[in-house]
Amino acid sequence: MKSKSLLLFLLIIGASLQGHAQSYISRLWNTKKYAEIIEYSPKGQSLSGQDNVFIGRAYMSLETHQPADALRHYDIAISKRWQREDLYFFRSEANYELGKLDAALADLEVCLQMRPNYQKYLLFKAAIAYEKGDRDLAYDTYYTLCELYDKQLPFYMMAVISIERGNHYKAQQQVDANMLRFERGKEFWTFTAEQQVELEWRIFKDYEKALKAQNALLSYHGGNAQYLINRMVLLRLQGLDSAANIAESDFQSRYNNNQLPLEFYKKGNFKVAEFNRTNGVVEDYRYFRPRLYKNTKYARYYISDGGQIVGKHWAGLTKMPKDTAQKQDSVNSAVSRDWIFHRGDMVYEVPAADTTYAGFQGLFELPDSALFVPSTPREINQESGALDAFPIPRDTTPSLPGTDTTVAPDMIFRRDSI
Repeated sequence: MKSKSLLLFLLIIGASLQGHAQSYISRLWNTKKYAEIIEYSPKGQSLSGQDNVFIGRAYMSLETHQPADALRHYDIAISKRWQREDLYFFRSEANYELGKLDAALADLEVCLQMRPNYQKYLLFKAAIAYEKGDRDLAYDTYYTLCELYDKQLPFYMMAVISIERGNHYKAQQQVDANMLRFERGKEFWTFTAEQQVELEWRIFKDYEKALKAQNALLSYHGGNAQYLINRMVLLRLQGLDSAANIAESDFQSRYNNNQLPLEFYKKGNFKVAEFNRTNGVVEDYRYFRPRLYKNTKYARYYISDGGQIVGKHWAGLTKMPKDTAQKQDSVNSAVSRDWIFHRGDMVYEVPAADTTYAGFQGLFELPDSALFVPSTPREINQESGALDAFPIPRDTTPSLPGTDTTVAPDMIFRRDSI
């Protein structure tokens, strides 16, 4: 009788000590003392399943996650029959960080068996399936989320997957619905408006609808350089040349006032138009500072379907490249300007009646009889970047012709602008 009582007493004491250890690790977790929790890692096999879960989560809470160590303790917890849905979710996170996407999805399926249609589990499942490349599973999961919860991400991602699948008509319906569903100017509305611009522009060739969406984006993000370029190109695709010229002038002004991203200052040009051809695309570019690019003001690139540049034509001006839409009288004008037009290996000189983009575009419509080869090669003036320009002395400040007004130094270097 005494031996039985002693055995019962020892069992009670052991259970109380185990409960004390568990509560202590729990308190460490509540106070975020992750390093102290990890010190119990070597004793994982002798600890309870719950304690091993805390140790695994501590490894995942470090500044640098340690998913392999966390996974080891999650496996110990499962071996001790600690069957909790959150444990499988934690293990799914660890497997995901280790790149074990199939194992992560398998753990999420266990979670969903214990708690069907739970939003957090479905979102994670859809994201992993998409990353894994299983578009069907991702789409079906996002569809389930849309049916159950009014969340923006699933509606947006369904349109993304439809576009990637090439199901453009379905994508168009989803994008149009999302433009009305999402709050204007916010993150997912912005993403969806970008989708609409690309879809209507590239696939359906509805330039008017694409321009409307692009203008809506600019009403909330007026300084976005890519949006400004898209608007310019879409205006020209619709034949709205006057508005496109204003947009081009505005973009040049932003460059002059340091209002563009650094990448534009590095590459020195921006797209002003593009046209589709049966075997590729033609893209036209305007150069911010012609003097830095061998007197190139406009250039036309011929791009194949594979994205390779297969040809280039370009043009600059023989005098100071000041833009004007007015016709120039080469006899009476104080400063006449000619285009120097590079077409393949040939170089031609053409009177510049219009030095804007319209004038550059007109070069390609001229008959060969209107093109003539300069009798002597012209040299680029290193100071101005234009051909045949008078050199500007470096140690003097020039005056405007016929006046006593001096030209500020910064005006000298803005002669390339619109």
